[in-house]
Amino acid sequence: MTTGDDEVAVDGPETPAVPTTPHVVALRTVPWPTGQHLWRQVAGEVRWSLTPPWTWLSGVAANLALSLLWLIWVPLRGAPHRDWAIVVGTYFAIFILADVTTTNVLGADAVRVRLALLRDVRLRRILLVKNLTLLVVVGMPTLIATAVVTLTSEADYRLVVTLPGVAFPILTWLGVGNLVSVALPVAAVPLKERWRRRRQVWPTARWLLHLGLPYALLLAVGPVSRLPTLLARGLHLPRSDSIHGATVLITGLALWGVGTAAALMVARSRGVPLR
Repeated sequence: MTTGDDEVAVDGPETPAVPTTPHVVALRTVPWPTGQHLWRQVAGEVRWSLTPPWTWLSGVAANLALSLLWLIWVPLRGAPHRDWAIVVGTYFAIFILADVTTTNVLGADAVRVRLALLRDVRLRRILLVKNLTLLVVVGMPTLIATAVVTLTSEADYRLVVTLPGVAFPILTWLGVGNLVSVALPVAAVPLKERWRRRRQVWPTARWLLHLGLPYALLLAVGPVSRLPTLLARGLHLPRSDSIHGATVLITGLALWGVGTAAALMVARSRGVPLR
């Protein structure tokens, strides 16, 4: 089975046997919106996120709670040379997004995604809608909080630096998340069911791998934050807040594009193993 121009194979039969557990039925109460404008699809995805059992949104809420608890236990300490608004915004953005919330956007919604692919919805459109939904639910509140911190502690012109500085890790993790989501999607299964299947070695190992992978990637993606500065030096760009902010934002968009393109290449070569 292919999905339009993306030529993405979907693992499994043409008409997937979908279990009728309450968990799955709840996931199907808001079907994937086909034949609609992009923003209507995003609105539909946000509505699905707010529909019980809140499989995806519960991960966002859990990460936010953990980030607040960690902040209480180990308070942030802004160095003199660091922008406090960027430190705070980046902290919450990375803590929330460096998790299966971002790296399993297809598996967390496996039933609806699989049915959408079988209905010839292009994978790139699915990823775009998922990413925009994450931006609405996680990115926008983080950016708004960054703007508030900036305006209350710095001059307003600093927004051209602080907002791109926080948007950069968000865009970077969305790109990384797209690649991992296609390469290693793990369908959402209730913990009780996971426990019953614990003796199935490969499915259990695959599930544990997808849980731990974001934390390993956190160490690998961290050094990427230096890329905008290196680019500015290599291109001998003028030193100004606006140029720096534009460089950071463009680099973040480029990294998101590279990660998404790599995800589509992986999907074309091996399909989307939604298991």
